[in-house]
Amino acid sequence: MTDKMTMNKQDVGSGRRDFLRHGALVGAATGALTVPGIASAKTPGDCVELPPENAQTFNTSCQYCMVQCGYKVKVWERGTGRKPTGAYTGALSGEWLSPSMVAPAETGGKKVFIAVYPDKDCVVNHGDHSVRGGTNAQTLFSKNLPSAKKRLTQPMIRKHGKSKPLVAVSWDEAIAFTADHLNQIKEQHGPDALGLVWGDWLWSMPTHAILKFWFEGIGSSTHAGNGWFYDEESSGVSHALGSGTRSFTEEDFEETGLLFTAGTNVEANGTVWYNRFYMKNAGAKQIVVDPRRTVMARHAEERDGLHLMIRPGTDFVLGTALIQEVLRRDAWDKPFVDKWVSGFDVLKKVAMEDRFSAENAAKVTGVPADKIRAAADLMIANRGKTMVLHEKGIQHQMAAFENQHAYTCLGIILGNLGKPGACSSRAGGHPGGTWAWPKEPASREHNLDILKGLRDGKVKAVWAFGSNVHKQLPDLNRHKSLVASTFFVVQNRIITEMNQDADVIFPAATWGETDTILSSVTRRVRLQQKFMDPPGQARPDWWIVAQVAKKMGYPGFDWKDEVAVWDEIRAKSGDVKNMSWDKLKAAGTNGLRYPYVDGKSPQRLYGDEMEGMLGKRFFTKDNKVHVEEMALVGKLDPMRYEWSGVNAEHPLMAFDFRLNELWNTGYTYWDKPTVSSRTPDAYLEMNTADARARGIGNGDWVMLESKYGQCKARARVHDGVSLGSVGMTALFPKAGQEFNYVCSPEVSPINGNFDTMVAVEVRRAG
Repeated sequence: MTDKMTMNKQDVGSGRRDFLRHGALVGAATGALTVPGIASAKTPGDCVELPPENAQTFNTSCQYCMVQCGYKVKVWERGTGRKPTGAYTGALSGEWLSPSMVAPAETGGKKVFIAVYPDKDCVVNHGDHSVRGGTNAQTLFSKNLPSAKKRLTQPMIRKHGKSKPLVAVSWDEAIAFTADHLNQIKEQHGPDALGLVWGDWLWSMPTHAILKFWFEGIGSSTHAGNGWFYDEESSGVSHALGSGTRSFTEEDFEETGLLFTAGTNVEANGTVWYNRFYMKNAGAKQIVVDPRRTVMARHAEERDGLHLMIRPGTDFVLGTALIQEVLRRDAWDKPFVDKWVSGFDVLKKVAMEDRFSAENAAKVTGVPADKIRAAADLMIANRGKTMVLHEKGIQHQMAAFENQHAYTCLGIILGNLGKPGACSSRAGGHPGGTWAWPKEPASREHNLDILKGLRDGKVKAVWAFGSNVHKQLPDLNRHKSLVASTFFVVQNRIITEMNQDADVIFPAATWGETDTILSSVTRRVRLQQKFMDPPGQARPDWWIVAQVAKKMGYPGFDWKDEVAVWDEIRAKSGDVKNMSWDKLKAAGTNGLRYPYVDGKSPQRLYGDEMEGMLGKRFFTKDNKVHVEEMALVGKLDPMRYEWSGVNAEHPLMAFDFRLNELWNTGYTYWDKPTVSSRTPDAYLEMNTADARARGIGNGDWVMLESKYGQCKARARVHDGVSLGSVGMTALFPKAGQEFNYVCSPEVSPINGNFDTMVAVEVRRAG
């Protein structure tokens, strides 16, 4: 379908068309698709309806990644919409509706169409979107869409033990059943016998409710995020700056002189940010640190930048080698370091060790010495205007802290803080949870590893909250069955493999079915408005938690609505205290930035504006940047951890990476052909020489094997992955193709991240 939504046609320009031809972005909205329940545009006069002038209008942001693009939602009765006229091909402009952006649904007792499309007036995305965001509408509950078959719509319990089937019950019975069992376990085994695995991407009110319930109500310290165990997976950054991320803006991608990325494929996982950089900042350079030669790595080289094909697990060596090059050339930002940096003498002592020379670092990292020096040239030339970004690719390793800290310190000494187009930060993380993190029980100090508790038989109940533990936990061969043996509560939107082991199923309302508040990595807090009814008996996450908490006898859970939960959160946090519900509603898709004080917020952190508004430049106690922890970097041997497992039986090092089209486990949308047909099976990238030695050809089914387990994938054979390493898609939804079966149960000792680097062998599957 092609049509203009408004008369304000915008030329998307040759730059965008060239970008699309390069294959860097294949937007779901650019295809001619047939949507079930909506007539195809192939026959003249038989087209998708467009919103009428009197359609209800709502503001929201995307339900997936940390970028949080702004979206508009239109709802109207079927048959009352406008028919397309004319022709318009301005896809990705925010003025064009694809069939993938419109869904038939039912709400308020009426049959309606719901259009979910990127907002051209949102400062985050200007009408642009990722392949995930472009199919938001296809996740809505509708009897006319595949999603209807997947949704959980009624509470269920396993009344008579694990061997008996789940049965549908009322909310009252499900809540009483759950409360009784949790109380019994707590009384017999203590509060820490109750375990929680949660995801803070579930939005602010649910996250606040579950953590308050767990810490202050039950009194349990047994919990983990889906991807990390400890409370601070950004330690390598926060030890330096007092905060782990969220220091840059969307605009910085258009203003930077150099985009330096390590362990993050921003083109795939922060698509809209990268579009702004690639198409609106033609003079900027890129340095891409990645074991794979991705599309973004090719772009970097095409723009006279660099791809540093690193040996996985050695990023802290590369980061420190780059620091040494800066020091050798006397090229650091001396005024900034003299005024704001503590521990520079420690940094110099460590970085100038011979082991971190370009030549010695090349032996460890696999990055040639001349490329290390060339990278230093670019960083020095762009001192004070470089975005240093890193993410999960260097966090899900045993050296997570050291990797983060080395890159952060590199950015710091070059003055890349608090300036337009400059930062030293994580690139992402889940969209924000609660600002009012409840106090954890004192037992947490000695209770950091929920998996160890499971293995030791100490954890007797598990509540999966916004997390598919049967996909997301590491070493699934062991831990999946251990979870199944506990009193297992599943709070979810869709039917998953967890149902086969669950004792309780709580059907939760999802995005668009309840008012929610979510924040982006650029600190924008947005109200995501409810625009349709939840199906069946599904209820908001916070409401479900509150009912169980009250049934167990805990006070403080008498919230009457989402506004009451939000008011409790903001009363406990100075950052959002003045962000009333009404102010957020008025702010629309642009939202309000935190910290929000007296109606104002700094555009970016760690600069003059922040100091003028908040009276401090950094979130550390002494208002200084601290680089003393480089001492830990100096003590670490990269062969101490994962690489020590490489041997004759498991001679290759495996790591995982995220797909553009796959957010977490594809929990609401993977069965949409607009998404899943791009990558129908998990794949394993393998160097040509490694594949040839094993008789593996491109496209072959292969088995990836570690000492923990095995999984299946399609081989992609090429020279764009470092020799001796293989990379596999993370969290793939298909049974038997989950990389987590291969993963180690180990956790990085400081950050608390799951470790997804593991020694393996790869064999051709029969």
